[in-house]
Amino acid sequence: MIIPDNIAGPPISLNDQYFDLKGLSAYSAFGVATLRDYIRSNALPCFKVKGKILIKQSEFDRWLERYRVNKSQDLNNIVDDVMDSLKA
Repeated sequence: MIIPDNIAGPPISLNDQYFDLKGLSAYSAFGVATLRDYIRSNALPCFKVKGKILIKQSEFDRWLERYRVNKSQDLNNIVDDVMDSLKA
């Protein structure tokens, strides 16, 4: 069966999914209560649909990245990679 392009939408990617609090807790190793505290303090971006709290994986990952401890090490790795590619 062939579905016309104007009917079929873009393919669904599970790379950027939405988590409820229980799912995000399993993904992140944060407790549900801790996640609720971050949401209450407006630190963690989320959606609320009819009482259901949803957090987009990419937004959570970006939020968590702000707390990375060794940021300078990452910069050094990036510079080393660029220098290696220029040498090649």
